Amino acid sequence: MSKPGFEKDPRTIWLLAICRFGEAVAVGMLIPALPLFLGGLTTPGVDGLTARIAEWFPGFAETFPELLNPSQELLTALLFSITGLAMAGVQIVSGRISDRFDTRKSLIVLGMFFGAFCSYALHYVDSYYQLVFVRILQGTFLGATFPPMMAIIARNAPDNAGGKVIGTYSTIRLLGFGIGPVLGGFVGDMGGYDLVFIVSGSLLLTSVLLVSIRIHDPKEFPGEISKEKKDRPPVEPVFRLLALSIFVMMVGISAVISLFPFYEREFAATQSELGMMFAIFVGSRCLFQYPSGWIGDHLDKKWLLMFGLAAFVPLVAMQAHVENLTALTWIRAGLGVVSAAISTSVGGISAERSLPGNRARTMGLNTMSFSLGTAVGPSLTGFIDTQSTAFAIPAVAGGLLFLTLGLLLPSDRRFKALQDSSGPTAAAA
Repeated sequence: MSKPGFEKDPRTIWLLAICRFGEAVAVGMLIPALPLFLGGLTTPGVDGLTARIAEWFPGFAETFPELLNPSQELLTALLFSITGLAMAGVQIVSGRISDRFDTRKSLIVLGMFFGAFCSYALHYVDSYYQLVFVRILQGTFLGATFPPMMAIIARNAPDNAGGKVIGTYSTIRLLGFGIGPVLGGFVGDMGGYDLVFIVSGSLLLTSVLLVSIRIHDPKEFPGEISKEKKDRPPVEPVFRLLALSIFVMMVGISAVISLFPFYEREFAATQSELGMMFAIFVGSRCLFQYPSGWIGDHLDKKWLLMFGLAAFVPLVAMQAHVENLTALTWIRAGLGVVSAAISTSVGGISAERSLPGNRARTMGLNTMSFSLGTAVGPSLTGFIDTQSTAFAIPAVAGGLLFLTLGLLLPSDRRFKALQDSSGPTAAAA
């Protein structure tokens, strides 16, 4: 929903999608590179510290031996988890700043600009601690761009077409995220990690230039003093449940990241093969993003979401029982279809039912949940030794969300009826 008098410009959505494409390629390039790159880094002082901990707390050392002698899988899980937590945490602040001060473009430009220099800084990293620090900074800067960017998209989305808009935007973005790991794997194989970092930073700077020059985003409340918190429309509870479905989806999907060293060791997978396996998921999701948005807009986004959650449960659990990389790749392709249904439904509902003054916070819940799920997922397989247990957690959560949203989420038709009779704020509830 947009404030009366604002003329929506669909070209803005396309431009932002292209910008996010470049950012997604840049970030995706690091996915197959970093888990292997950190294997050659030093961890100064760790041996002495762990020896003292084992001496002072022998019971702790016996119970959690992997924490005192961390494997490459655990280090990978910690790296991606901490980065994702930084990316998720800043979005709460970024969304509130965007809504409070009615600003979006400046947050996007600044976040991507500093994120680009973090990619360049990876060239100078020689210890695991430095890598974690740089990635925390990069996650914070890039995470700050998500809520304001999604707020601009929601503001320019045509009425009753939120699913198609989110589907189109996500398709272009995911093409970048799918190309990124493949490109990163090939660039890494040909030119080493340093070339991966240089190309990643350069792509982010290109996105900065595009936003700076081509995106026009006037204030929604020109000439008005920034609203106090009590004067802004609240974010209704149903939006938090929708965001939770994004979180659970990404936990189940991203849990394989910390298993990359395991796949390299057990399946003899190369960096390029791991990048391709990850990209297959993104590619199948890309193919079904726009069709899912179209189906949701023409039938009902709620029931498309129900289908996605129902199919998610068995597929995510099956990831624990693969015996080769080919089997895992097929499962990931199926999860791509499922995630397209879930993400376009949630994004479309949020875009259509959010209000001026709470857009960045509402849309930011989804992007924050995406980042948080990406952070938590690797920690499951990093800290839990049994893969079947790790993957069962998001499967059970998906089943519970299926039941809860089935009962509480209004369908599109029901929402429109409530909107006509009670007003937009009541309908959102």
